[in-house]
Amino acid sequence: MERTRFIAAAPIRTASEAWDVLCQLLTSTLERSSSVPPGSVATELQRLKGLGPALIAGGHFEKTGLLLTDENLDVSIQILTGDAALDIEENLNPIPGGASATSGWKIYLQEPGPLSTALSTAVKGSSHLSVGKPQASTKAVKIENPTNPLIDMDALRRLGGQS
Repeated sequence: MERTRFIAAAPIRTASEAWDVLCQLLTSTLERSSSVPPGSVATELQRLKGLGPALIAGGHFEKTGLLLTDENLDVSIQILTGDAALDIEENLNPIPGGASATSGWKIYLQEPGPLSTALSTAVKGSSHLSVGKPQASTKAVKIENPTNPLIDMDALRRLGGQS
């Protein structure tokens, strides 16, 4: 299920404070899962220390935000400033679906223009942080009961004249 969360930055809070709020939201969402070790989300986000607040101050998360994806998570998080920050209603509770997060969760950050080289360098080698848009969905379809297929193959064979 696709969800959107909004975080207020200036004038409600500084860019550094907004970054801390974002990190806390991501940590409290993902680390509810037994598949995500405690402290692992903060360790990944530490790669963006300094850059995260700079991206917020530059307004890079206002329109497209950042994307958190996993098997049961598709979340856009936008960090708003100015009048937009004054008008939003924040929901900073853990995002539903986080408790079933897998070790394959990923955060996609959009190309930030002037900071793109620094951002690409910061996320290089991370299995959880990426610059750009996610690829088309490759989520596997789970068959609930493989012993009771949805298609009656014997009936199809009879229709085709095969036994």
